[in-house]
Amino acid sequence: MGRLRNAAGKGPKNGKERTGWRRYVPNWKIVTGVLALGFFAFLTLIGVAYAQTPVPSTGNDEAMQTSAIFYYADGKREIGRIGKNRELVTYDKVPKHVREAVIAAENRSFWTDSGFSIKGLSRAVWVNISGGSTQGGSTITQQLAKNYYLSDERTMSRKFKELFISLKLEDELGSKEKILEQYLNTIYFGRNAYGIQAASKAFYGKDVSRLNPGEGAMLAAIIQQPGRFDPASDDPELVKQTKARYQYVLDGMRKTNTISDADFQKYYGQLPETKDVGGFATYGGQRGYMIKRALLELDRKGIKEKEVLDQGLRITTTFDHDKMVAAKKAVEENVPEDPAKLLKRNIRLGLASVNAKNGEVEAIYGGPDYLKQTFDNVWKGSAQAGSAMKPYVLATALKKNYSLRTLVHGKGPASFNGSGEVVPNGTPGALKPIGNSHDAPGGIDLIKATKESSNTGFVQLALKVGVPDVVKTAKEMGVSPDMVDPYKQQAGLALGINDIRAIEQASGYATFANGGTYYQPHVIKKVRNKTGEADYKKLSWDKKENALGTDITRDVNYALQQVVKPGGTATNAALPDRPVAGKTGTTEKNVATWFVGYTPKLATSVTLFNDKKKPLTFDGQAEVFGGGITAKIWKSYMTKAVAGTAPEQFAPPANIGNAQQFAKKPEPKKTERPDEEENEKPEWCNRPMFKDHPRCKDPNEPEQPDNGQKPPCTTPIPNATCDPSKPPEANPPDNGWWCMRNPDHPVCKNDDQNPEEPGPNDPPNGRQEEE
Repeated sequence: MGRLRNAAGKGPKNGKERTGWRRYVPNWKIVTGVLALGFFAFLTLIGVAYAQTPVPSTGNDEAMQTSAIFYYADGKREIGRIGKNRELVTYDKVPKHVREAVIAAENRSFWTDSGFSIKGLSRAVWVNISGGSTQGGSTITQQLAKNYYLSDERTMSRKFKELFISLKLEDELGSKEKILEQYLNTIYFGRNAYGIQAASKAFYGKDVSRLNPGEGAMLAAIIQQPGRFDPASDDPELVKQTKARYQYVLDGMRKTNTISDADFQKYYGQLPETKDVGGFATYGGQRGYMIKRALLELDRKGIKEKEVLDQGLRITTTFDHDKMVAAKKAVEENVPEDPAKLLKRNIRLGLASVNAKNGEVEAIYGGPDYLKQTFDNVWKGSAQAGSAMKPYVLATALKKNYSLRTLVHGKGPASFNGSGEVVPNGTPGALKPIGNSHDAPGGIDLIKATKESSNTGFVQLALKVGVPDVVKTAKEMGVSPDMVDPYKQQAGLALGINDIRAIEQASGYATFANGGTYYQPHVIKKVRNKTGEADYKKLSWDKKENALGTDITRDVNYALQQVVKPGGTATNAALPDRPVAGKTGTTEKNVATWFVGYTPKLATSVTLFNDKKKPLTFDGQAEVFGGGITAKIWKSYMTKAVAGTAPEQFAPPANIGNAQQFAKKPEPKKTERPDEEENEKPEWCNRPMFKDHPRCKDPNEPEQPDNGQKPPCTTPIPNATCDPSKPPEANPPDNGWWCMRNPDHPVCKNDDQNPEEPGPNDPPNGRQEEE
């Protein structure tokens, strides 16, 4: 029966039938077959996964992100960086001893290994099985695969992707050198520095190409635990650990013959000295005002801050480094108190300097420190303009064909009706009486009115030309509508009852300086990609040609030059080697003061104001005028800003328009000399040399403008064809009369001779009377 069962295939082949638990154990051949099949299936799956795992063409978002860098106008000096601090560098720019230091620290078999560590993979598998998370301990190639190409997830699948990418990288990139280059640009070093170039600057303040072997070894040592290993740490134990790691790297460099024994001994004993951990705050000082303004302008041009950061853009601004330094120094040296302390009393300072030829903002003083005051006094801060609005009135009058010889009322207090006629004080509907700081008897021309900043003269002129037209002129020259539109029907606009911003004044006056073209003030010169090799986007700025006619600006420039000359309100702003035009501005109750001035190439506005509308006071000084502190700041800054440049002259006045007579010249004074009849010219006026003396001229003849090129006077008598402020060519004693009036001039230092005082009937000796 047993034989029959075996023959039928129903019994054990060996004649023995399994009993008990053995009946349930699979045959070893079956087990071997299944295991073999499973292993080959696993290998097949691995092969398929390997084949289907591509090396990404670019790195992940984190690895690709670099810091956005803002440069001064030269495109070389950095203002600051925002975002992830990474700066790409090519392999050949990294010294060999720095590259080999990194290899000695992280992967000494880098040049010969396959790019993957089985030991590291095994440890990762075990950690995942045991409930932990994957860890490093990887080759340089693995670290690159993990940090550059993969996300930050910690899973087994990512570890296998790391394996596959690591094995493929050398073929994909073409060489070990390319792998190392990407690694050096990717790895984190602490101090917010990603990549070897950023680390070199963060720790040593210099380009990676200038690192010595010790400094290279120090950076390589940090890679293992960035943020913990730092030679500048205030924790002695961490410094000790950092030193041990540093010495480990140096030892590896010696073993690979990267450094000699002599260099090993030279660097081994002491950690290289690094910069302070903090470095400088990105937004500290004036940097914050510059960077924030640049970001705002980029935003208005369609480049959002996120895009700036994500793309790591290189922004070249218009700010001139040396002029920025000069602006800060000018403010701090000429203000009686620390600008930072003045903030507690709500006193603010602003300075804006604009290139008149293209609208580029070359320097600012936005406040004492962005970290102490984020409010920007240049673009956000505004203060009553005071008399610094008068040039817009003057330009409007010239546009209406009124000449500089036009006469306006110069005596105050005076009241005007809506047509600009002088009326008795208290007349219904008339303006309240207006006074002058520089009073004049009767009618004065527009040159004198500008020079002395006549309130009555400019209010009358504004009423004559129409205040709405003054507003239009100001807006055409860049003044924001919200600063002037509310005052369209108020003659007080001529006295600057409106607020205005420092940047608008600088760019507005720049229109006078350049001959009538308005350029939109801006702080961006160019925007380039993260490598700095190509433009990211070209930007353009508004330009309004013939905002004013050229002849109009020539006459405005002439009138504003008188403000800075002797007798004007801003003699403190005069520059020693070139002509200056400008205007002071002081408001009622001294809540704000201005000086806005320019040369043919550069326009600069300086403002000092109390944003609570309280009087400005310094160390008990009750009043501050535009011709004082602000003019001194302006001169201090401009002296340095134009240093080394050739002086440029303003074009002579064009003398356009027709003279209007809105006021009469005063009657000549009655003589007090017994030998002269009342109202008659002195007898000596008949002599040719005295024909241009004020007492010999027709009292109704207005002052004549000149082009600033008059030669020095050769006689003590003022003459319309010469400039009494220039020394005569002859030396003392021939010019004794001139030296008596200018004793401090160099040509007069050794002149001991003084002319005799004239008698009551003698001709004058040329000394000008104070007005």
